[in-house]
Amino acid sequence: MTLRVTFDTNVLDLACRPERFPKDPRQPDLQIVRDALSRKEILGFYSVTMLTIEGIMRKDRADVFENTQTHIQPETNSITKNADLPRAIRSVIPVADVETVTMNLVVQQPNRKPLHPEVIARATAARALGVRVLKDVPRIGAYKIEDPNNDFYHANDPEQPLEEWLCRIQDVSSAIEKRGLGFAQIKALDLGMRPKDSAEAWFKALNNAKDIHEERAIERAFGEWADGDAIAAHVAYGLDVFCSADVGNSNGMNSILDPSNRQWLTEEYGVQFMSFDNLLAHLS
Repeated sequence: MTLRVTFDTNVLDLACRPERFPKDPRQPDLQIVRDALSRKEILGFYSVTMLTIEGIMRKDRADVFENTQTHIQPETNSITKNADLPRAIRSVIPVADVETVTMNLVVQQPNRKPLHPEVIARATAARALGVRVLKDVPRIGAYKIEDPNNDFYHANDPEQPLEEWLCRIQDVSSAIEKRGLGFAQIKALDLGMRPKDSAEAWFKALNNAKDIHEERAIERAFGEWADGDAIAAHVAYGLDVFCSADVGNSNGMNSILDPSNRQWLTEEYGVQFMSFDNLLAHLS
């Protein structure tokens, strides 16, 4: 069976642009993974957080998210005749028509800069090899890349209804956050928020860092958010291997990719981890 591999950001270039590493002692072997992707011997994926979170320069991330704006568009109303409703709904509402009220929440990040050319080059090389993008954990007010032609994101398994995928990714991300990992860490930053401040306004304090230590804490929290969501997406899509060079060294046991948390992910969700060298050995 074709191996389906989620590539962490730190190994995606190794897989898709091995020519960028002329001094890597593995250089003669790096081409193996790209060739395997090109021949569809393995199928590759990466999380959209590489673009939406990690695609922002580290020094800019706090400012971009601190200045996030959400705007609610005017409501629209529509009526669906009872006869046009799905049978399952008509069994609950046998005679009445249904009024639908639609609200559209638009998120804007005016301080977000264009992606760095290297990020664009990485994504372009991945796309040329058929590497698809995994959707992020759905969150109200989150920054989102639209896919009007349905050719950017990896399609959900037709045997897995969308609602099942949504429940799965929310369940996994919630379990990660309950362990104080992933998105939970950036929400938990204590950067001068007052007790009466709304919990939904966590991002409004990101520019309150007083020194280099708090700045580094913010950087680690953003990285952990991206890693946690990437793992949640990997599990929700039911992919085979998560390939990463990250073992959580910069964040210790507070990292979702720390060995102890990897063990939990394997035991709880069956996540199989490979380093890039492991993947090379598997393909050789």
